[in-house]
Amino acid sequence: MAFLHCKQEFDNLNKDIYEYVAFLPEHLTLNKVVYLLNNAKTQKSEQFYKWQFLYSLINSGLYSKDYIGTEIHLPKGNKDSKHIKIDACIFDDITWFSKYKNYHNNNDLNDLEWIKQHIIAIIEFKKNDSKDIQEIYEKQVKTYLKESERDFCLGIYYDTEKLFLFKKEKGKFLRYAEEFNSLADNSKTKDLNLHLTDPYNYIPNFNDLLSQTQPKQLQEKRTIKDLDAISGIHSTQISNAMYKILETMDKVSLVNQKGYSILIQILAIKIFDEKRANKNNSYLQFYITQEEENYEKISDKIFKNFIERIKEIINDASGNYRRILKDKELDFHNENHIKVLISVVKELQNYSFVKSHKTDLYQLIFNNFASHFVKGENGQFLTPIPVIDFLVKIVNPRNNETIIDPTVGIADFLSVSYVNSNSQLDDNNIFGVDIDPQMISLATLNMLLNGDGNAKIEQKSDLGSILYKFDKENDMIELDPNTNQNGEWDRRDDNKELKKFDVVLTNPPFGQGRAFYPRNEKERKIIECYETWNLYTKTNNNKRQKGKKVNELDLGVLFLENAYRILNKNGRLGIVLSNSIASIDTHIKVREWLMKKMRIVALFDLPSNTFAETGVNVTIIVAYKPTENRLAELRQSNYQIFIKTIENLGYEVITKAKNKTFVPIYKINPNNFEIEIDENGKAKIDEDFTQTIFEFKKWCLSQEEDLQNIFIK
Repeated sequence: MAFLHCKQEFDNLNKDIYEYVAFLPEHLTLNKVVYLLNNAKTQKSEQFYKWQFLYSLINSGLYSKDYIGTEIHLPKGNKDSKHIKIDACIFDDITWFSKYKNYHNNNDLNDLEWIKQHIIAIIEFKKNDSKDIQEIYEKQVKTYLKESERDFCLGIYYDTEKLFLFKKEKGKFLRYAEEFNSLADNSKTKDLNLHLTDPYNYIPNFNDLLSQTQPKQLQEKRTIKDLDAISGIHSTQISNAMYKILETMDKVSLVNQKGYSILIQILAIKIFDEKRANKNNSYLQFYITQEEENYEKISDKIFKNFIERIKEIINDASGNYRRILKDKELDFHNENHIKVLISVVKELQNYSFVKSHKTDLYQLIFNNFASHFVKGENGQFLTPIPVIDFLVKIVNPRNNETIIDPTVGIADFLSVSYVNSNSQLDDNNIFGVDIDPQMISLATLNMLLNGDGNAKIEQKSDLGSILYKFDKENDMIELDPNTNQNGEWDRRDDNKELKKFDVVLTNPPFGQGRAFYPRNEKERKIIECYETWNLYTKTNNNKRQKGKKVNELDLGVLFLENAYRILNKNGRLGIVLSNSIASIDTHIKVREWLMKKMRIVALFDLPSNTFAETGVNVTIIVAYKPTENRLAELRQSNYQIFIKTIENLGYEVITKAKNKTFVPIYKINPNNFEIEIDENGKAKIDEDFTQTIFEFKKWCLSQEEDLQNIFIK
């Protein structure tokens, strides 16, 4: 049972209880009676929250009661000092209580020393609503942490259901979750973000805590179970690791497309090594020892062991991962390539990609690495994870539906769709196209991580999916200007049939400066395959001049029509476009065209800081494609559209140590000006996405049955 559910269970069982029998030792006393309410029996006491936490800690399976004691009395500093009272301690040895009794009853100083060597966590309880937390941390939590003689000790502060986790590690006192340590290991008290609580799921279990209290040594025989999942707890370490990798690449002049290709291939073999070890219950091969790292020459025997190990992984992976590994980018005779390889292996060998695919992996790894290599001039700007997650949950791809992103980038829409479907989507039904081979490699890697690698991700240079489409055999075909003009894409002379999809999710290039203009006659003929190309004419003083067509067109419009053309009957789309397409007079004809082609379901306006790089206001359009007759009926009935302005994104984008990071913006309680927390103890993000999803799904229930079946059933 989860910690939260146990907490709720305790509340239900004890909401009116005054006297309560402690189920853990209180100092030297067993079965001591404590009081859960104040003397007037009108309010919960500090004891209520103390035993609520301990009950949840034990009944959730995080810790056994045999290792926990409360009201632990220890001399502060030397043995003759006055005793301090720690509200609770967790020990690593089940015999702790006998040692504790012997010390207090017989003044056995050997047992006192033993006790201090076996404290792995201290706990402080308060009913203080997080007031004076800095003082409590400095005078109590930090003081108690010093009583443990271990290099690592966990500090827990639980105040009226608000949780704060700290650690003492190698003489430094920090927050347990690295994301809260603003200056990493150099953080002082003012740098610990003490206004932010820890969610309950950050509490490490007994085994996790033991692994951290014992010094980590790189073992050659390691399984995937020995690796840490990547999460916010490790955000600082991961950011530092990525910084060191990029710094190495910079020093050897490989922060370029060649270096990116090498990086992708190294990440691919790490994923392969983990998946193989997980499947076969075998040892990992993706590691480097200290001796190997300290080589003098590439020809050194000890170093050659490392090279042969990596070569073996590449050879074994080359079948399943041939799309990524077909070009041998990594040159084992090139000293610069070797330096990059060593850096990546060293920095990432203790973290698991496979165990992390449903946590913060996208932001911490894929988005950060990709952001250093995207090409702004091609309109390649990575979509923020909160926007991706929002649109995926609105459009809701599921079951055996076919899904495509025609401007796939690093496949974040596809990978998040796969995760959101609880792996119900079939890799064989997932498709993507992009113009950039490096993006395709990382997209393929992303899908390899989440699925079985059968997603069809294709690279087509220059015009990309403007020209190239999938056919029913999953091969790529070109639009034919002779037969496909003005949107007649289903007419072909080569017996090929255009593939249609159930879902299109995409964030294409759009906006001023990213318009498409035909550079030659061939491109003009291709663009005339788009009906929307013919909807625009030049204007003079806002008056249309008949017959004078535009010379360029917003790429967003082309990809909007592309999405419509490749959708199945009742297929649906979610597309991120410039707000101007949905609002200004220039695009009125395309809006009229869209209304005649699709049932508009929802319009979401997002603020200008959604994409930090552009400052463009964006609109998300969600729609589905009924039959012509059904659409006529819906229009006749004056169907409703769900319209919502998203004002609060919940993040801001900053660049720190060369890494782009989405920094959370938290929700402030207007009454006490403190950050609000949810039922899981996590600080609430100030975002409108979650409530909008709820409102949208509720609204769907009042709409036509077709819409309900497509989006929510």
